[in-house]
Amino acid sequence: MQVFEAGRKTWRTRDENQEEAKREFVKILNRLEDELGEKPFFGGETLGFVDICLVPHYCYFHIYEILSSLGIEKERPKYMAWVKRCLQKESISKTLPDRKNALGLHTKTRRRRRREFLYFRVSFNFYSPNPIRLLHNLNMGGFAI
Repeated sequence: MQVFEAGRKTWRTRDENQEEAKREFVKILNRLEDELGEKPFFGGETLGFVDICLVPHYCYFHIYEILSSLGIEKERPKYMAWVKRCLQKESISKTLPDRKNALGLHTKTRRRRRREFLYFRVSFNFYSPNPIRLLHNLNMGGFAI
């Protein structure tokens, strides 16, 4: 969970907060590379629970690289070699979405959420039980108060 949260902070924050988020994310990736060591998988010679939990975050790496200019693939060769070994497993490669499509899906989801937020904000302002707005609406309707 730390991998996802730290990675998300790299593109959701700006300026010095973004730099701090990048350092935190790189620190987590360093710890993962250290734990992986020279083993093919985190559990040893076979694919295990930790591998299955971590490999889906690979789909977000392209988003991190585009939105926060973080070069994970070039700076983490051992980690990327592990990802490639995991993707050689048919059960994983068929399950994960294409990482290039993840950026499009991410952008589409953000646009939809923004529209929903703006719609909520407009409808909330229009229908809010503000006494002054209610009086104004009543006066506009020809009612004398």
